[in-house]
Amino acid sequence: MTEETTNEPVVEPKRRGGWPRGKPRASRAAPTPEGVKAAADRAMLPKSAMLAKMKARPNWESEDFVGVGIDGVDRLKVSPEKLDALHRDGIALQWVTRSVRGQEMPQEMSKMTKGGWTPVHQSDFDGLLDGDFMPKGHDDVITVDDCMLVARPTQIQAKARAAERREASRPLQITEEQLGHGIPGVTGSDHPTATRGNAIKRTMERVEIPE
Repeated sequence: MTEETTNEPVVEPKRRGGWPRGKPRASRAAPTPEGVKAAADRAMLPKSAMLAKMKARPNWESEDFVGVGIDGVDRLKVSPEKLDALHRDGIALQWVTRSVRGQEMPQEMSKMTKGGWTPVHQSDFDGLLDGDFMPKGHDDVITVDDCMLVARPTQIQAKARAAERREASRPLQITEEQLGHGIPGVTGSDHPTATRGNAIKRTMERVEIPE
């Protein structure tokens, strides 16, 4: 009895599962605290046949799910991590009033434009805020009810804050000058014996800012 040999190539059986050989793996980002909490909440959900029959896709299984106790806390709050990242890139954010109960506020919008504030779209800043306040993927100006999110450079923001502080301290400066030269309309208020003890005392108190 003899064995016959053939030149047909040997076909290896296909592997089931696994990552294709030679294909680079994508790096995974570290999970955020919100993502960990959302995953824990999903794991605790009981199986329900009635929920499984809903026509709409379950939002508690989507990537936008943030977990119980996180949604609805502050609809206008931007996460501190994202605020810090934008500030490092020289970006300042602010919410402005664009309308009140459907009535447009042209004066407020004019002040916004003159101050350099520019409406923020969901695709701005590489989509960093996409889905935080509006449905994800809709490239439109970020709005929440009557408020609109706007941005401008931090250099302009710093100058504006300095100007606001100067305006706020101006009444105090006027009062100090009046006390030093006498109060207008009061006879004898400019006499040295009257102005010698005039002074405004300044004190500083520590104020705790809640997180």
